[in-house]
Amino acid sequence: GFAILPTGSLVAETRVKIRIIGVGLRGQNHLELALRRKDVEVVALCDIDEQMLQMSNDILKRFNKPMPKIFKGDPYAWRKLLEMKEIDGVIIATPWEWHAPMCIESLEAGKYVGTEVCLGITLEDHWNVVKACERNKGNLMMLENVCYRRDVMAILNMVRQGIFGELVHMQAGYQHDL
Repeated sequence: GFAILPTGSLVAETRVKIRIIGVGLRGQNHLELALRRKDVEVVALCDIDEQMLQMSNDILKRFNKPMPKIFKGDPYAWRKLLEMKEIDGVIIATPWEWHAPMCIESLEAGKYVGTEVCLGITLEDHWNVVKACERNKGNLMMLENVCYRRDVMAILNMVRQGIFGELVHMQAGYQHDL
């Protein structure tokens, strides 16, 4: 489609086409956020859990959107998703042990990647993801929202300003029920 700006110039309307691997509860949250945007189109979903796919379908119905292409029935069905040329980006919301291979193969397929934390299980996993980004000139973002909360950013700002003096020891934790 096209839009005419008030100045009278003609510009193409851009819609980012994404797919979501893993539509459990966290993946469904990403799905809902994507559906709220006019510039995003969800073109594919992948999960091995039929109930989660049905719950995702309910979300799509609530937003009056058609069910995108579904990849299921096999723990590696997500690889077929990467073959889709019409995809710009991938959101990965699967169990942690799948993040590194899914990130690496998504980057190798030329996709933008957003992944839930963490990028991998081992230090080597993380380095392999970094190397895949560099090798493919890829773009990857960890979708870790707690880092950007106001209270967390305020503490970081205080540390950088030296309000606590020289830090010689610090202990922190990510406390919630997983």
